[in-house]
Amino acid sequence: MRLSKLSVENFRSIKSAKQIRIEPLQSFIGENNSGKSNFLRSIECFLSPGAGGVEIKDFNDPIAPVFIECEFIGLSDIERKRLRRYLLGDKVILRKELKIVTDPVKGKSTVKAEYHGYQAEPTAVHLSIEKIERKGGKTDWQQLAKQGGFLDYALTSDGKVNKSSFRTALDRFLLENDVEYDQPTVGATQALGIPQNLLSALPEFYLLPAITDYSDEIDRRSSSTVFRKLMSDLSERLLSVDPRYKEIEDALNRIRALLNVQTGEGIPRLGALAGVEERLRNILKGLMPSVQGISLSVDVEESKDIFSKGVSIKIDDGVLTDVLDKGHGMQRSLVFALLQMLIQSSRNNGDGLSTRPILLAIEEPELYIHPHSQRLIFNVLKEFSGIKDVGEAAGNDQVIYTTHSPAFIEIGNYERIAVVRKSDRDKGTVVQQCPEGILGSMEEKKGFKLLTSFGLKHNELFFSRNVILVEGPEDEVGIIATVRKLGRIKDLPDEIGLSIVITDGKGDIPKFQKVLNAFKFEYGVLIELDGNPESHGQTAPILEQLNGNRVATVPKRIEGILNVGKHFDDLHHAKKFFSDPMNINSAMEDLVRKLLPEL
Repeated sequence: MRLSKLSVENFRSIKSAKQIRIEPLQSFIGENNSGKSNFLRSIECFLSPGAGGVEIKDFNDPIAPVFIECEFIGLSDIERKRLRRYLLGDKVILRKELKIVTDPVKGKSTVKAEYHGYQAEPTAVHLSIEKIERKGGKTDWQQLAKQGGFLDYALTSDGKVNKSSFRTALDRFLLENDVEYDQPTVGATQALGIPQNLLSALPEFYLLPAITDYSDEIDRRSSSTVFRKLMSDLSERLLSVDPRYKEIEDALNRIRALLNVQTGEGIPRLGALAGVEERLRNILKGLMPSVQGISLSVDVEESKDIFSKGVSIKIDDGVLTDVLDKGHGMQRSLVFALLQMLIQSSRNNGDGLSTRPILLAIEEPELYIHPHSQRLIFNVLKEFSGIKDVGEAAGNDQVIYTTHSPAFIEIGNYERIAVVRKSDRDKGTVVQQCPEGILGSMEEKKGFKLLTSFGLKHNELFFSRNVILVEGPEDEVGIIATVRKLGRIKDLPDEIGLSIVITDGKGDIPKFQKVLNAFKFEYGVLIELDGNPESHGQTAPILEQLNGNRVATVPKRIEGILNVGKHFDDLHHAKKFFSDPMNINSAMEDLVRKLLPEL
C-alpha cells in the first residue's frame, strides 16, 4: 500500500490544494516560507491518532474545518482482504476532518478529529451488524454467529455470544473469507471504526524534521523522536529473531514477578515489599482512618522500550566518542543509516506482504550534509522508495521530502517534483506538477533523462524564478557578460533568481519548454536561426511551444551580431572575448534585454 494522492484544505498556509499526485519518491520544492513543510505536516496529522498535533493556530480560517484526504493504491492481498469493505475499486480513499469545538460550559476551545471514507457492507444481512440493527427487534447474536459459520470464534468464556464477541468474530471471519459486498457509499461516521484500527492498517509514518540542533533528535532523554522509534523497531525486527532473545523476555518477566503481586502460582514476590506496604498503610491510616490497605505495583518496560531509551551509540571516526559529541552531519547520517537498515530488514522478512509499509517524510535531507555526500544520501532515499529506473515499479515504502538542493531532484524524473509557490496571499500555498506523459513516448523521456544526467546544472532551473534556454555554453557566457554590463547583476544570474540552461542543441529546446510550461515557469529562449527562416524544421516547434514567453532570434549566430567574423573556437575563446565589456555592442545588449524578465 502506498499514498498516491493528497488533498489539503484550510491547513496553515494551504487554503485549497487538491489531488496532489504523490509518487514513491516525491519532492516538494519552492522558496522559503512557501508552505512546503505544511504538506509533510498534513500527512503526519492524517496518519496520527486524534488531532495529530494540529492546534487552533493551524487553521487558515478558524471558522471552517480542516480537510486532509488521502488516496492509497497498490494494496497487497492481505491489505485488500483487511480493507475489503473500504475499497473503492482497487484503492482506499479516506478523509480526516478537523474542527474547532468550544465547550459551552468551560468556554475552552479544542480541536476534534474524525475520519470519513467510502464504506461497503457485506451483502448478507447476518454478516453486517449495521443491517442487523437496522431490522430492529431482539437480536440473537449466538444464532447469527452459527448461521454465519463462525460460532466457535464468537463464544465467550461462559459459552455465550454477545454483541462484542460477535463483532470480534465477524471481523476475523471477514478477514479470512471472501464474501460478497454491496457497492461502497460515503460513510457518515469514522471510516474504520476507532482511529487506532484505521492507523494500524495504513503506512507507518516517520518525520525527520529540519531542526537547528540535531542532537535533540538523538538524545536518549527524548522518547518520541525518529531515532528512538527506529531503535524500538529495529529491536523488534532484528533482535527478536535471535534464539536467545527469549532470555531477555524471561528475565523481564522474572523482575515483574519479584516486584509485583502475582495472580497465579509462580515466582514469589519480594517479601520486603509487603512490609513496605504494611508500614505505609499504618502510617497513612493514622492520618486517614478510612484507609484499609495499600498495594504497590512496579512497571517494568518491554524489551523494545529498553532498547529504545537505553541505547547509546559510540562512533569511531578516529576518536571513539558518543554520537552526541559528533557533528550534526554525522548525527543525521546515522539516522539515515538506521532507516536504511529498517527498510532492508523489512524487505528481507519473507515475501514482504505482511510488513507494514513505511512512509518517510524528511525536511531538507541536505541539512548538515557535505555537498559531495548529498548525492549519496539521495541514492539512499531512492533505495528506501524502491526506485530503480524509468518505467520500473517501486516498492510499497515511500519517501516524501522538501529540499533546496539540486542534488536531491532530477529534471529527467520531473513527475516526482512538486513546485510549491505562495505568490498570492489570498490564494495561499499552491502546487504545480507535471504529468508523466508530457514528453510523449517512454523513449523520448529516456533520451531527455540521458541529456540531463551528467551533472546538476539542469536541476537548478527548479530553484529559479526565471529561466533562459540557450543552445550552447558560449551563449551562456555571452548572456552573463552582457547582463553584467547592463548592471542587472554583479557576478552571476543567481542574484536575480535567473538560471541559464544549456540544452545542447536546438532540437532539444522543445523538451525543456514542455517541462517549463507544465510547471508554469517563466522563461526566454535564444534561437540562432543559422541563416534559415523561422519556419525552418527545428525552429518552428520552439515557437509553437513558446506559450507566451520571451524569445530573441539571431539571423545566424551571435558571433555575427558581435562582428567576430567566425565561430568562437571554443569556450575559452568565448570567455576571453566577453571578459572585455568593450566587445559587447548595442546589438548584443538589445538581444539580451529581450531575454531578461522585466524588473
